[in-house]
Amino acid sequence: MRLARLVIVVGIVALEVTLLGGCQTLREGRIPRSSGEPLATLNPLPSVTAESSPPSVPRTLETPYKFLPLTQTVQPLISAQPCELAGAGNPLDVTIPDDTPILPGQRFVKTWRLVNLGTCVWDGTYSVVWVSGDNLAPFTSYALFNRVLPGESTDISIEMVAPLWQGRYTSYWMLRSPSGKLFGLGPAGNAPFWVRIQVPSVNTATLLSSLTVSPVIVTMQGQVRLTGQQGVDLESGTVWENTSAVDLWIERSDEGLMMILMGGAQWGVFPAAEPPSPGQCLELAKEEMPLPLEAEAFFPSLCIQTGSGNVAYLQISRVDRMQDQVELTYLLWTVP
Repeated sequence: MRLARLVIVVGIVALEVTLLGGCQTLREGRIPRSSGEPLATLNPLPSVTAESSPPSVPRTLETPYKFLPLTQTVQPLISAQPCELAGAGNPLDVTIPDDTPILPGQRFVKTWRLVNLGTCVWDGTYSVVWVSGDNLAPFTSYALFNRVLPGESTDISIEMVAPLWQGRYTSYWMLRSPSGKLFGLGPAGNAPFWVRIQVPSVNTATLLSSLTVSPVIVTMQGQVRLTGQQGVDLESGTVWENTSAVDLWIERSDEGLMMILMGGAQWGVFPAAEPPSPGQCLELAKEEMPLPLEAEAFFPSLCIQTGSGNVAYLQISRVDRMQDQVELTYLLWTVP
């Protein structure tokens, strides 16, 4: 019994010695081997102290940024001020506000006040032109007489004639540059300015007040062709090359063909397609100035009172500038 205990104690002691030897071997970096195999030696791990720093990593050079050029030009948000632009003055309608009542055949002067909002100077090469609506003026184009600097205002006046029939009439106008560009009001400069009148109904006798009660007689009706430096006597229908024998004369000038009334004759625009009565023509024929026969500067239907007092309705049917020819169709009344 005592011998068995001794064997057990000796075995335990031997086991402890074996375990302690193995741990020592591991601490020395040696691997235990089986019988017949050499020992492999482990390299000891490097000791790390608190003062050691991590190895430095080499930095690459930074590549500078490159800005590519723009392929398109960036447009500014605000465009440059245009050369031709008009604005409404204060007030815009100096005379004849909208829907002013005007008697049939009555003359009136329409005046607008406009401001030069562009960068160009308005001078005599600029004009005000009729563009649409009812043509109430003798001409459809009028040159500006004042020199208007950018930022300045000017008053534009045009003499007009009210139509002979009851109704509401509107005439639209714009400015025109030397290059022929039309411009007016509004941000884009494409809005016209206008005159609007109301013609009331009146007794026909009012329009014929200048006539006597004697009846009128149609004495001449026909067509005549005139060239530059020729005229016509409306009473006889004879073409003359002598200014003293005619009622109207065609003059050739640098500005083109002009019609000139002779011997105290007067003319007026008849703003309608239907032929007028003699009384209507007498009311309208008040102008004596020469009439330019340009495509946009005259109204083709005219009333004429000759120097002898007779009345004619005249239509300019054709103007040939290449041949200097004018064709007229007319109807003449003799007033006793």
